[in-house]
Amino acid sequence: MMKDILRAALLAACLAPLAAQSQVWPAKPVRVIIPHPAGGPADVPPRAMAQVLAQTLGQPLIIENRLGADGIIGAEACARAAPDGYTLCYMSNGVTVVNAILVSKMPVDMVRDFVPIVHTGTLHSVVMVNASVPVTSMQELIAAAKAKPETIPYGTYGQINLAYFVYQWLKMKTGAHFLQVPYKGATQALQALLAGEVHVAGYALGTALRHVRSGKVRPLAVNSEKRLAALPDVPTLRELGIEVDYRSFFGFYAPAGAPDPVVRRVNSEVAKLVKDPQFAAKYIVTQGFEIDAPAGRSPEQFAQFLRSERAEFQKLVKTIGLKPQ
Repeated sequence: MMKDILRAALLAACLAPLAAQSQVWPAKPVRVIIPHPAGGPADVPPRAMAQVLAQTLGQPLIIENRLGADGIIGAEACARAAPDGYTLCYMSNGVTVVNAILVSKMPVDMVRDFVPIVHTGTLHSVVMVNASVPVTSMQELIAAAKAKPETIPYGTYGQINLAYFVYQWLKMKTGAHFLQVPYKGATQALQALLAGEVHVAGYALGTALRHVRSGKVRPLAVNSEKRLAALPDVPTLRELGIEVDYRSFFGFYAPAGAPDPVVRRVNSEVAKLVKDPQFAAKYIVTQGFEIDAPAGRSPEQFAQFLRSERAEFQKLVKTIGLKPQ
């Protein structure tokens, strides 16, 4: 019996620091690393969430935009941080799934080095043409590209992003060959489209909508499961038989080993915001996101979703014929 008492006492002593830590968390500011540019659809939602959480938790959440290497620099900074609950990160599947499969020398393991906390929504993209281009439908664009191969300039940026996959998928599924014009980043590709340097490009819905409404670009198709309320007259790629069955999604993560009570608390507080109609409408949906499954659900459900998405993306990579770089 004495051995049982000693064993219980030892276990309690080991768990006491963790319990104490979870009870007082956060006792200081929490850093949130975002490996995406400030002000864009990948930055506005978590920044708004951080402001609300600062009031709820009683400590500020400090946003740190760590850019570079398609999100790898920010992801590595998060993974290398102490797993004490005072560093979180907000990343897209471009970082957590695409990089993990297409970057041959990743400095971190996207499965082993992170704890998924909560999914916050799916970001849809739009295939657009400059308003001066004389086509009004995806079918017309494809026909024009097939009639005169390699003459219609299509703006892309890198090879590790959804826009590039849509470009490759269009070419493979329809036989339409565009003139690929690569840019350093998404912003540069969009500016080129607005200036008429390229005729076609794909971009995130939230940012694209401003330019659609200004009349500078014309949307031809959206990459979503169903038509979007913001663009009800624009068909989906699925309707046209050329859907890329892969979309961008975002969520919060922590370094592997982060205290489970902290993970649960962050999950709970963020889930409340994701499910709040007013907050979501103002800060999430306006950026082009859809609050779909498993947004706002448990860490376990997010982890399962990530496993499924990695398997699906492997199939897409094999179909398109992309190789790790």
